[in-house]
Amino acid sequence: MTELALHPVESSLGSDIARLAGVILSTHYPSADRAALRRWAPGQTIPMAFYRLWLRHLHSDLPNPQQSDAWMTLSWGLATMGQGANDPTRSLGQVLAESRFSEGRLERLLSAPEDVRVDLFMDAVRFLAAKNERFDWLDAAQFLLTTNSAKREGIHRRVATAFYRYLPKES
Repeated sequence: MTELALHPVESSLGSDIARLAGVILSTHYPSADRAALRRWAPGQTIPMAFYRLWLRHLHSDLPNPQQSDAWMTLSWGLATMGQGANDPTRSLGQVLAESRFSEGRLERLLSAPEDVRVDLFMDAVRFLAAKNERFDWLDAAQFLLTTNSAKREGIHRRVATAFYRYLPKES
């Protein structure tokens, strides 16, 4: 059985993230739209740039209302990190470790209640953007879009495992 057959939902999510990154990070994508995505903050109205991006480049229907903020956060993050933001060869946990993201901040991120989860994720993205880091945005999508607690715990374990595996050893 192929990987696609084993994980069709994950493959679809992966292709959606790749398309989203490809469009937002394209030199042909309007700068004004990219800037509108970057200016967004949780609790604000989703900008027209997101609807235009989604309906013209990704799907014929908008994401369901329960996932709109998560998809907007992903769009914000890609626009914030800029060119080359999506690097499928580097996991989120790996990049957080290599960039010296603190263990305390990671613990708060992974254990965050729903009402602060997006804010803490955005803080982590700003941290990585300031260090000009890149990572696999499929990890981010799974982190933000997964609502099932058992599956979410699996994602947290994967991020934590990569973090500790790549954490530089103190001399």
